[in-house]
Amino acid sequence: MADILKVTTPLVNQNQQIQPKQPAEATAPLQLQAINKVVQTTPREILNQNNGMIQNGDRPTILANLLKDPAVTAAYLKNIFVLEEIIKLLPANNRTVTDEIEQMFQTLLVRPEDIAKEMKQQEGSSTSFRGELFNLLRQISASNPRDSDIQAVIANLLRALNHMAANRDIRDAVANSLRYLSQNLNSSKTLTPQLEKLEQQFRSPEGEKNFAALKKEALELFQNIRESVLFSPKLEKVISISIYNLSRHNNNQNYLQESSAALWRLLDKETRPQFQRAISEYLATLKESGGQIPEEKSQVMKTLVDLVQSQSKADMNLAEQARIEKIIHSLLSSPCNFTPLLHFVVPVLLEPIRSFAEIWINPNEDPEPGSDPAERHIHMLLVIDVEAMGRFEAELFLRGKKLDFALFCPMGYQEAYEKIGSSLARALSDTDYRLGEVRVETLNRGRSLMEVFKSLPYRRTGVDVKI
Repeated sequence: MADILKVTTPLVNQNQQIQPKQPAEATAPLQLQAINKVVQTTPREILNQNNGMIQNGDRPTILANLLKDPAVTAAYLKNIFVLEEIIKLLPANNRTVTDEIEQMFQTLLVRPEDIAKEMKQQEGSSTSFRGELFNLLRQISASNPRDSDIQAVIANLLRALNHMAANRDIRDAVANSLRYLSQNLNSSKTLTPQLEKLEQQFRSPEGEKNFAALKKEALELFQNIRESVLFSPKLEKVISISIYNLSRHNNNQNYLQESSAALWRLLDKETRPQFQRAISEYLATLKESGGQIPEEKSQVMKTLVDLVQSQSKADMNLAEQARIEKIIHSLLSSPCNFTPLLHFVVPVLLEPIRSFAEIWINPNEDPEPGSDPAERHIHMLLVIDVEAMGRFEAELFLRGKKLDFALFCPMGYQEAYEKIGSSLARALSDTDYRLGEVRVETLNRGRSLMEVFKSLPYRRTGVDVKI
């Protein structure tokens, strides 16, 4: 055993010359065969770093379907009434739905005579740029060339007005995020009081004046949350959204004054007094309403907002809360939030039948080759889900004063709607429009938005957007 521990030296001559190894010579050129074949990677593990917060199914596929399905919002509205019917089937002593929720179910449907009013209210909520001031700005923009300096000045003024009207909403959004963080960090005796205090400061009337200091305090608090043991990827997402909202807030009090003065200098003497009066009235209205332009609320949208508010109430059981939360999440993920089209949702009650319609409109459709470029082209898609009948799709093309109509019916209803063209012709007889081609076919499959609106993929990716 003692001999094993002896350290010996290798029996190698130290003066021995070591020959370097010669590199191998290429005897034949490298041949690449079947270069079109690619080894398939593991489908689920490769995107785990991107899908870490995705649960309960393949969410990217769901979001891709939402990009295409033109009736997704109407389908979820229908689910709300399915929820109502399921609740009513429960025993009478199990009071899972309150009178307030029951009233919401009733007000979510509109009468046929109120369809035009409801669509007008939804159209008014689609933009905040409405009123005398913005009509005047549209007239000024239309009377000047697109490459003139006044176009950039108008855009700068609209940006300043939008910042002024949106600052209150941005502070409320940050305050809502702070409340969510305080509720999820309620076990921390140091972070929770700071979050609650900061939330109240953002909601206070002095929030805009003290925004710079509040923003600095919020960013420092977010960093402390990230260093906490209670921090999670879900909270990181909320913090990231809050930091983005803080960056959107424009606290420059001179921005609006400078942009309006720049436009005033470019106007003629006749338009200057009109512009000065219009912007003064708009700012006075904005100040009186606390940063919000008063408007007539849509009945359908108001009911959905009430559902969101009632979802957190204590008198609803956990199953009902989870169900409504899933419906609201699906509504907020619908294509209307990231599709550059006018969008309307019209659930209608015609006793005893309920129908759920979703309407998509492209008010500036690309003209067809050979058509008059001066004529306005409008393209509409109506997806209507009628109880006990099925899904209908109606497509309208308005080219100038000519209206083309195509109706796709469920199986077995084509003959019943063959003569719809005569009814449309009578409805248009008292107007300046005339009926063109009318087609009635069977709906074999539902079409996606990108199949109907050919230019939609380019507009979504920003290819056709001019800045």
